[in-house]
Amino acid sequence: MLKRIFIVFAVFLMTAPAGFSYWEWTPKTGRWINPKLAVKDTPKEQFELAEQFRKDGQTEKAIREYEKLVKHYSSSEYAAPSCFALGEIYQQLGNSKESFDNYQKIVDNYPQSPLVLEAIKRQSAIAENALERHSFRLLGPRKVEKGDMLATVIESQPYSDDSALKAFKLGRFYLDIKEYEKAREVFTTAADRYTDPQTVEEARFYIIKTDFSSIPAVSTDIKNYSEIDAKIKTFLSLYPDSRYRDEVVGIRNRLADKEAKKYYEIATYYERSGKTDSAKYYYKIIAENYPETDYGKISAKKINTAR
Repeated sequence: MLKRIFIVFAVFLMTAPAGFSYWEWTPKTGRWINPKLAVKDTPKEQFELAEQFRKDGQTEKAIREYEKLVKHYSSSEYAAPSCFALGEIYQQLGNSKESFDNYQKIVDNYPQSPLVLEAIKRQSAIAENALERHSFRLLGPRKVEKGDMLATVIESQPYSDDSALKAFKLGRFYLDIKEYEKAREVFTTAADRYTDPQTVEEARFYIIKTDFSSIPAVSTDIKNYSEIDAKIKTFLSLYPDSRYRDEVVGIRNRLADKEAKKYYEIATYYERSGKTDSAKYYYKIIAENYPETDYGKISAKKINTAR
């Protein structure tokens, strides 16, 4: 009976479609195994097999064997080198995301490995290169993904010599693609995390710039303007000679113009509605608080003519 089953199974294997899984009988184990799923008896043997495939240029087989080692021998001394090898292979294949993720496995799972620093270094190169090559034709999530890689690198080494530079590069990237919440988070973290006065000054400047840029064109919330104006006053008080002073003053002037416009819209609404006293009240606010703006100059004239 067993002989008959064996014959039927053998015929089935011979006639199975080419894409069907291939199995072999192994006398050593007394079982049928799929060579693609089989793992060597020791992590050393498994690693050497993967390395040989890689040396021979059989990239797909090398990837498969390295991944099997990481899965079945995750606690061995060869796991981190396998992740590193996978990172290198995927980088050579142009798959930056897979490469980055394999390097990250070393950072997350093998923090004591001597390969950690080199893995982070390579992640940093991948992430910064991705930012430099970012295209506005990409969809939002894909743009954000590029920034998130660098964010991961920064959090892996938050106090490295160049972490602040990376943080500003990341924050400016988020600001550039209009991811204001992420940009604000990066700059706020930089202001809180680092102690270098120039770094803190720059972070506070970019917080102001981000807050101003994030105001919707149709916003009617005057509170947004007041909060930014308070930050501007604090900044100019703390850093009167800042290299960002002119730009901050420019933001303050544009902010005043926006704020004055909102009040002006309220004043003209009351004027059209025949509520002269209310209209004059708002024209007076504009004339007194925003005298240098066009709306302030117009309002000064309107105070005596509104009716």
